[in-house]
Amino acid sequence: DEIENVRVVVRVRPIETNNVKPVVTVEKNNRTITVQKPNSTNNEPAKVYYFDNVFGQDSSQVSLLIAT
Repeated sequence: DEIENVRVVVRVRPIETNNVKPVVTVEKNNRTITVQKPNSTNNEPAKVYYFDNVFGQDSSQVSLLIAT
């Protein structure tokens, strides 16, 4: 039997509008994406998601293709 593995890779793109508080943080070393609700309170924790690989706003299409 052939076993196939699925790898999940995320690339975060920059927001094009100004005056918008960033709500997504990319941690390449931990392979995580942290999402904070724009109107959240201080005691509302951010959501952290783990992936096989993550790419931030400064990544290029070429770097993504090479790494995957």
